[in-house]
Amino acid sequence: RFHSWQLRWRVQPFATTLLISYFMNLSCAKILSNFVRWLPILTLACLLIIAAMPTSPKTISRPNILFILADDMGYGDVGYLQTGSRHGRLHTPRLDKLASEGMRFTQAYAGSPVCAPSRCTLMTGRHSGHCTIRFNGPILNDEDVTVAQVLSDQGYDTILVGKWGMGGIGSSGYPTKKGFHQFYGQTSQLNCHNYYPPFMWRNEEKEEIKNNKLASRLTCGHDFDGCDWSGDLWTREAVDYLDRHAEKRHLQRINGEDETPFFMFLSYTAPHAGDVGSIRETGEPVPRISKSPYSNETISWGREVEYAAAVTEIDRQVGIVVDKIDKLGLDEDTIIFFASDNGASNEGEHDYMFFNSSGILKGYKRSLHEGGIRTPMIARWPGTIPAHTVSEYQFTFYDLLPTAAHLAKAASEDLPTGIDGVSVVNTLLGEYQEEKNYVYHEYCYPIEKQPGWGQALRVGNWSAVCVGKIPENLDQIPTCKVPLIYDLSVDPSQTNDIAHEHPKVVQKMMRLMKEAHGAGGICVNHNTGPAAAVRVHMMNLEDKADWEFFEKYS
Repeated sequence: RFHSWQLRWRVQPFATTLLISYFMNLSCAKILSNFVRWLPILTLACLLIIAAMPTSPKTISRPNILFILADDMGYGDVGYLQTGSRHGRLHTPRLDKLASEGMRFTQAYAGSPVCAPSRCTLMTGRHSGHCTIRFNGPILNDEDVTVAQVLSDQGYDTILVGKWGMGGIGSSGYPTKKGFHQFYGQTSQLNCHNYYPPFMWRNEEKEEIKNNKLASRLTCGHDFDGCDWSGDLWTREAVDYLDRHAEKRHLQRINGEDETPFFMFLSYTAPHAGDVGSIRETGEPVPRISKSPYSNETISWGREVEYAAAVTEIDRQVGIVVDKIDKLGLDEDTIIFFASDNGASNEGEHDYMFFNSSGILKGYKRSLHEGGIRTPMIARWPGTIPAHTVSEYQFTFYDLLPTAAHLAKAASEDLPTGIDGVSVVNTLLGEYQEEKNYVYHEYCYPIEKQPGWGQALRVGNWSAVCVGKIPENLDQIPTCKVPLIYDLSVDPSQTNDIAHEHPKVVQKMMRLMKEAHGAGGICVNHNTGPAAAVRVHMMNLEDKADWEFFEKYS
């Protein structure tokens, strides 16, 4: 390969010698008389020298960072990963466009097979073996440092819009105590089930939503257009913020001031199961179903039409926000990420197989197989991230914090200690990046064994899944005698356990699983190591499975 330093070594001396020889061998009179005739050659020589000058590595300015998160959207629900089903394909035109304009990841991972621990990894840069929150229920503590805190310290304006689920008002985990200058949304996972809530938190104040005071499937009317869906409210808030930011940037430019970049975490609840006016999980009651591509399927599909409409409605909301960024001229200054917090939902009268929401992967939400932890991940940054690119890099949620810090030009000493993620900026720029040593997940009450506890580990293309009884101490981890072993390069659907054929792989995976788990709370009233059991906040229990486990072991 012909490198730039080789070009400089060959061209620069030649061009310089050409110029020196010319001036030394001609008298001033001849130089002047022949100037016009020699001008093209002189110009070429100068251009060669300039072109061959040493160039510094590609530099990037500190971008705005927008992370959009869907809730319970399966790996196979987004267009570029869909395999289709007998009911057709879900419509995600705006996410497909976003993917075509940037980089789409095929091997990306959420932080956990359920909501709260997945979000914990996203915010803190630590995997689920080290996070404070390892199952639905606990909250962030005073010592946890989030990506919002890191970016705030670097001069970013930070805002959270939407679902939080890691600490309510007055707690150590409340958003404004975790680096977000502004917050508009819901903190309780249970309350997030209500698609038409009676109030939102705006910073530390409750803001009443008058149209939702008596919300129900009956009172909200046709298409629920008599009430205000949380997704619409959050998109509106995000768009209003972008308008304010653009105006602020304009004034900063006029005044010759440094521009303030922003970090926005835009966290939707759909297509997670929910209800109208209650915290039950009866479907995905988004508005505008009669105007959706599935309006003619309400009888044949039943409640499944709500799930389909919810996926397409999230797609629509993403399009509104991206269009606003483009209209304001912020596109080349803003990196946009999109992902889902865990695998496909199988709750609220929805069957994940109906639309083949896990694609070719095995498992779904709460599973430690790939279908429970793999996520559709998209990154767009026009002019910086090459368009129409596909990456197989194993981008994990706990990579966000170091990646955002890198983009913000934070020094290494500005990062919290003990993070597990790595910056993926090189991958985003289309440059080579070595794969991480391993990808790790652990979870209490996985669908593979209930009650139970398990771990999932990926090293290169080797995948291991280990489940067993809930451990009471570190000596009982891993909890299985022999894990399930898969080669994802030839068996992405994890159909063939080949542990017996690869004893050295088994040995390595078991050793890494033991190393990856850090002492701490793992399940309700269960912990490993000297730490006290993690306190559970009941409003952060999410689904029926959480409540069943809590009632049995609390």
